[in-house]
Amino acid sequence: MSKNFNVPPPETKYCILTFPSPRILLITINRPKQLNALNLPAHFELDGVFNWYNKEPELWVAIITGVGNKAFCVGQDLKSEFTSNEKGSSSNDDDSILKNFPKSGFGGISRRVDSLKPVIAAVNGFAIGGGMEITLACDIVVAAKNSIFSLPEVKRGIVAVNGGLTRLVRFIGYQRTCELAFTGRNISAKECKEIGLVNKIVPTYKDVVPAALKIASEIIENSPDAIKFSKQGILYSLESPSLTEAERKHLTSDIAKKFYNQDNFKEGMLSFKEKRSPKWKNSKI
Repeated sequence: MSKNFNVPPPETKYCILTFPSPRILLITINRPKQLNALNLPAHFELDGVFNWYNKEPELWVAIITGVGNKAFCVGQDLKSEFTSNEKGSSSNDDDSILKNFPKSGFGGISRRVDSLKPVIAAVNGFAIGGGMEITLACDIVVAAKNSIFSLPEVKRGIVAVNGGLTRLVRFIGYQRTCELAFTGRNISAKECKEIGLVNKIVPTYKDVVPAALKIASEIIENSPDAIKFSKQGILYSLESPSLTEAERKHLTSDIAKKFYNQDNFKEGMLSFKEKRSPKWKNSKI
């Protein structure tokens, strides 16, 4: 673990935090008996982890995966919510449960729109319901060949309200989203790759984290300022009603005003001129 963190990592109960390489955070959901389903306290814990990651300058890329060989995350631990009072509410009412989620959504990420650092999903098995919503909120998705994705909420009389539907329709289109949302059917990793929801398929669950680390290692070779500025432009394109509006927001953002005065921009230009590899610093934007 790096000793240079501005603030120590948060203590965790439902996930494991490791640092496999400098600048890279690995988050492993650790509820194997529940197939990594999340209860309400786990959502708040992950919200705190992602808040810390976004603020910690030493970390440039995060990877999220699940412990074990069966599941990335199978969604909400409904059994726990209906039989316990861990978050101060034992109500079976869907609305009261949803009000107890962090604003950042399922797993502290599914409705998060303010994160400009990359997050990679390393899907090691089932990504069901909220688990699929987590992957839809990640920037890059690596999946084991046998991974299964689905939004099966309608089969239990509930709805994927943690950002999954709104993201999905932008990613794969209206009719495809309707089919998946209305039927709740399972989708293979192969089909997900074909429709653009998975970047890379690897042979087994053992291969997902190494593959994600390889991508993360390629990312951290680049300027963290340029990565943030690039991701901001991509997010504006998702959120804005037109390309022109997205471009206007991107070019007039607070980051845009600071970007060209940063050390990393200057280093990039100087290293090109001197024909050497750049030496990037932690982002200050």
